[in-house]
Amino acid sequence: MPGTVIFLGAGATKACGGPLTNEILPAILGNLSTSDPDGRLPKLYKFLCDQFHISANSPSELYPGLPMLMSLLDTALDRRQAFHPAWDANSILEIREAIEFGIFDVLEEKLSKAPTNNHWDLLGRIYPHPTQPCVISTNYDLIIDTAMMFLSESRLAEGGLPKYHCAVSTEFYRNEALHFGVLLKLHGSLNWLYCRTCYRLEIGASESRRFLKVLSRLVGPSLEQSYGTDGGACPTCQSKLRPLLIAPTHLKNYRNPHLAQVWFEAERVLREASRVVFIGYSLPEDDVEIIYLLKRSLAHLSPRQITVVEYDPLAQSVGSHPVGRRYRTLFGDDIDWHPEGLDQWSPFAAP
Repeated sequence: MPGTVIFLGAGATKACGGPLTNEILPAILGNLSTSDPDGRLPKLYKFLCDQFHISANSPSELYPGLPMLMSLLDTALDRRQAFHPAWDANSILEIREAIEFGIFDVLEEKLSKAPTNNHWDLLGRIYPHPTQPCVISTNYDLIIDTAMMFLSESRLAEGGLPKYHCAVSTEFYRNEALHFGVLLKLHGSLNWLYCRTCYRLEIGASESRRFLKVLSRLVGPSLEQSYGTDGGACPTCQSKLRPLLIAPTHLKNYRNPHLAQVWFEAERVLREASRVVFIGYSLPEDDVEIIYLLKRSLAHLSPRQITVVEYDPLAQSVGSHPVGRRYRTLFGDDIDWHPEGLDQWSPFAAP
């Protein structure tokens, strides 16, 4: 697919009011009073109190970093070791699942009503009619999904769902004759539910869907019945469906067959891109799989064809900001650096 590819990181979600990674764990424990029929959150709270000296009144800066915490849990699970005499492998698995579901709940709560105007405006300006968007995202949320569907309503007679490039089995997605744009979500999505037994993937219920008239057109009055539900039974084998999210850990596992398709397509579109616009992606040095993907796929582009949009008004030069320095190391001195943030950046039309 020639033309411009947009690559979204957590900073793009932050511009819509979403949490950054270091804000998620305190927000999870801030929801202790919410409905939690499986009792996951009290176990997580006790674990953090016992092992990381967190109390109910602890400020967010005293919480362990979420990537570090999940990496420790994953290391214990990978080695089949008890984390501590009081926390065996089964308990650690419960804690890890509690964090995954907590991430899901926090993002749903904070982003179900998030404004998508800046994403919609971004898409409209970079992809003038009849060009369709091509977006790669490391975010779970549905902000970019929603913006693409809004834009589709002005470009297609009845609008269309983005093409996710994974084998979604949900009937209204599978039967969609005309998709609008490509959306490749490298870490999964809040509206993807996965069966670990038979690998079936369903479009799951999400509060964000209420913004989307496209779905009402596709599904009709039976909207609620057309979605899978977290913990619901897989239509194929009756196992429980679970959210498909790659948690922020240093030991990320991308071997899921659906995500493997997404990553394959991401490499293809990056190799064919004439320009890539990174928005809110800080290029962390421990994100080795993504750095490897970018380094392999973008060797054909010059630094001026790499646009980086961050938010730090004090960092006018690329060398004065750690994110800018990381991009310069990867792509060269002359990258197109914009520290004014998504809301203030004025993109030029895609070539």
